Amino acid sequence: MAPLRLAFLTATMMTGPKNAVETRLSNNVCADNDNMMPSAAAVTIKPMDSSSGKENDANEATPSLAASTASMSSSASASTSIHIDSTPSSKGGGSGPIHFCFIVHGHQGKPTDLSYLHRAIKDKANQHGGFATTKSSEMCIVGRNSTSRNDDMAASKNDGNRANQEEDINQTSVEGTINGESKGSTVVVHNAACNEGITHDGVEKGGERLANEMLEVIRGEIEQRTQNHEQDVTISIVGNSLGGLYARFAVAKIDELLFASDEDGTKDVPHYILDDNIRLHFNVFCSTVSPHLGCADRTYIPIPRFAEIGIAKGLGETGRDLFRVNDLIKTMATSPRFTRPLALFRKRIAYANAYGTDFVVPGSTAAFLDGNSDSMHYFDADFESGRDEETQSMPQTADRVCPASEKGLFVATCYTPRISLGNLVESSGNELEVMSKTLDSLGWTKVFVDIREAIPISTKLPRISNPSLNACPIRKLSSNRKAVTSKDLYSAISSGRSSRISLPFGHNAICAFERGSFRTAFNKGGRPVADSLAINLVEDISMWTQND
Repeated sequence: MAPLRLAFLTATMMTGPKNAVETRLSNNVCADNDNMMPSAAAVTIKPMDSSSGKENDANEATPSLAASTASMSSSASASTSIHIDSTPSSKGGGSGPIHFCFIVHGHQGKPTDLSYLHRAIKDKANQHGGFATTKSSEMCIVGRNSTSRNDDMAASKNDGNRANQEEDINQTSVEGTINGESKGSTVVVHNAACNEGITHDGVEKGGERLANEMLEVIRGEIEQRTQNHEQDVTISIVGNSLGGLYARFAVAKIDELLFASDEDGTKDVPHYILDDNIRLHFNVFCSTVSPHLGCADRTYIPIPRFAEIGIAKGLGETGRDLFRVNDLIKTMATSPRFTRPLALFRKRIAYANAYGTDFVVPGSTAAFLDGNSDSMHYFDADFESGRDEETQSMPQTADRVCPASEKGLFVATCYTPRISLGNLVESSGNELEVMSKTLDSLGWTKVFVDIREAIPISTKLPRISNPSLNACPIRKLSSNRKAVTSKDLYSAISSGRSSRISLPFGHNAICAFERGSFRTAFNKGGRPVADSLAINLVEDISMWTQND
């Protein structure tokens, strides 16, 4: 244990907020019985800026332990966080499933834009109690540059209990208790970085880059955990804005790369095989304010077609995709190449802003609603009898607090049943209606958000004496009917009647977007939505079984 004591001693004495020291120590523990379980403990020691409480940029140089020891003579004013990532070894019988959660940013975005959502998912997974370990991926820049709130609490506690920590380091992870159990499941959270700075070159290229990054992250994590045995891995995705389209294309690309079929061309196994020993399962797909129907005829303020084409050209190939100058968005919504792998997810969720609060992606395209579609949408309280086996697995979180509901930010949750549409594409001439119905037929959970209370620039209007004019249009629908159509919801979320007006800044607020102090503070009101998304997502991820 001497090397470990040296690492802790170094951490307490080193200084300089611009230095980042990462020391990784391996400690193999052998038991005297036949079921000995060697384990590896990785210790990361990073100085923090004492003024901000945040870890320094991981892109800075990482000196060796010898170099860090040489710097111990400088001031000892910097605080230090300890992050211990202890993962169960696969020797002696294998490990439990590894659940990957990929978070995908949108147009002109950065992986750090969704840092709050990353932290929220890790925190909720820690609190859930159903996972042995919760961690950021080794490749994730968000995981390197920040810690979750639970990590901060654990680090503070460890400052006063390092002696005990040294003794128990092989049994306990700061991000989840292992206690020697090799079969516990692991949650790995990763914010995709492959499209940063290059979101102009189209959905196809961005989706292909994302697919490659996802597989690279999975391989990298598996290499650290397994020893030549089969490993179950699940993929869950949260795609924000354009990231939702990237994610849908990436899913189709992974399906093409790993597709396993029998003689009639149908998929013969409920999972994919990666590198011979990784069984890859699609778990939960979630989009937040993603333009599933594109932006053509779905702009905040209706504009003529020639203006849409002009905007599209200014946005590069991505603009041509979004404004349907080409057929990619239609193909992604209607072709089995894209819909079949998307249907393999256990659950599909779409978050949409209602009531004109999203200038970038109005709710009608985020929830793929159409004014001509008669696709049935069931309100959650009234859909019990109509749920199929997959839908019945949707978590009922009555025993868990829903922060967004407490704040009045969730308007309604609707479900679309999974159905077969036959030859709808050939039989209908309305392109948007076909796209809407085809996506609905896969079976979705749609969450409608009224973000107006969370937007700083908003104001209440005087109440009108007629109560019906003050009523929330979607809640009014849900109180009168057990089910509504797509066109009913399309009209409701576009309704101009409201007791509050606000600027349409909900696009970034819904995901608690973080970039710079001003925008982070401006979008802080959306954190309850991100917290609720994380709670439900973690619950859904935990419900996966090998039979799925």
